[in-house]
Amino acid sequence: MAPVAAFGVRQGVEVVPLAVDLSAIRFDPDRQISVVTENGASVPALKHSTGTTSTNTARQDNVGGADRDSDQTED
Repeated sequence: MAPVAAFGVRQGVEVVPLAVDLSAIRFDPDRQISVVTENGASVPALKHSTGTTSTNTARQDNVGGADRDSDQTED
Protein backbone atom coordinates (compact mmCIF):
# COMPACT_ATOMS: atom_id res chain seq x y z
CA MET A 1 0.00 0.00 0.00
CA ALA A 2 1.35 3.44 -0.99
CA PRO A 3 1.95 5.94 1.81
CA VAL A 4 -0.74 8.60 2.25
CA ALA A 5 0.33 12.13 1.32
CA ALA A 6 -1.58 15.39 1.43
CA PHE A 7 -2.83 16.68 -1.94
CA GLY A 8 -0.62 19.79 -1.80
CA VAL A 9 2.45 17.63 -1.22
CA ARG A 10 1.62 15.39 -4.18
CA GLN A 11 1.13 18.42 -6.47
CA GLY A 12 4.08 20.44 -5.17
CA VAL A 13 6.85 21.48 -7.53
CA GLU A 14 10.23 22.93 -6.86
CA VAL A 15 10.26 26.71 -7.17
CA VAL A 16 13.15 28.77 -8.47
CA PRO A 17 13.23 32.12 -6.61
CA LEU A 18 13.66 35.31 -8.61
CA ALA A 19 15.50 38.38 -7.39
CA VAL A 20 13.13 41.34 -6.96
CA ASP A 21 14.28 44.94 -6.74
CA LEU A 22 12.03 46.29 -3.97
CA SER A 23 13.51 49.78 -4.24
CA ALA A 24 11.16 50.49 -7.19
CA ILE A 25 8.07 49.84 -5.05
CA ARG A 26 6.61 52.56 -2.83
CA PHE A 27 3.33 53.27 -1.07
CA ASP A 28 1.19 55.99 -2.65
CA PRO A 29 -0.75 57.57 0.24
CA ASP A 30 -3.22 59.31 -2.08
CA ARG A 31 -4.20 56.11 -3.91
CA GLN A 32 -3.70 53.92 -0.80
CA ILE A 33 -1.83 51.25 -2.82
CA SER A 34 1.72 50.16 -3.53
CA VAL A 35 3.03 51.38 -6.87
CA VAL A 36 6.04 50.69 -9.06
CA THR A 37 7.58 53.76 -10.65
CA GLU A 38 9.61 53.28 -13.79
CA ASN A 39 10.67 55.98 -16.25
CA GLY A 40 8.39 58.48 -14.49
CA ALA A 41 5.24 56.35 -14.77
CA SER A 42 3.62 54.81 -11.70
CA VAL A 43 1.48 51.68 -11.98
CA PRO A 44 -0.10 49.46 -9.29
CA ALA A 45 2.47 47.03 -7.90
CA LEU A 46 -0.06 44.20 -7.76
CA LYS A 47 -3.31 43.72 -9.60
CA HIS A 48 -5.74 40.90 -9.15
CA SER A 49 -8.98 40.43 -11.01
CA THR A 50 -11.15 37.41 -11.52
CA GLY A 51 -13.40 39.14 -14.05
CA THR A 52 -17.16 39.26 -13.93
CA THR A 53 -19.11 37.64 -11.12
CA SER A 54 -22.73 36.66 -11.50
CA THR A 55 -25.24 35.91 -8.77
CA ASN A 56 -28.76 34.57 -9.07
CA THR A 57 -30.99 34.71 -6.03
CA ALA A 58 -33.23 31.78 -5.35
CA ARG A 59 -36.91 32.19 -6.23
CA GLN A 60 -37.92 31.65 -2.58
CA ASP A 61 -35.80 34.66 -1.58
CA ASN A 62 -37.68 37.04 -3.88
CA VAL A 63 -41.46 37.12 -4.25
CA GLY A 64 -41.14 38.70 -7.72
CA GLY A 65 -38.95 35.87 -9.03
CA ALA A 66 -35.24 35.28 -9.31
CA ASP A 67 -32.94 38.32 -9.38
CA ARG A 68 -29.64 38.53 -11.25
CA ASP A 69 -26.63 40.65 -10.27
CA SER A 70 -23.20 40.94 -11.88
CA ASP A 71 -20.09 42.84 -10.81
CA GLN A 72 -16.46 43.25 -11.81
CA THR A 73 -13.97 41.97 -9.25
CA GLU A 74 -10.79 43.96 -8.96
CA ASP A 75 -8.38 45.01 -6.26
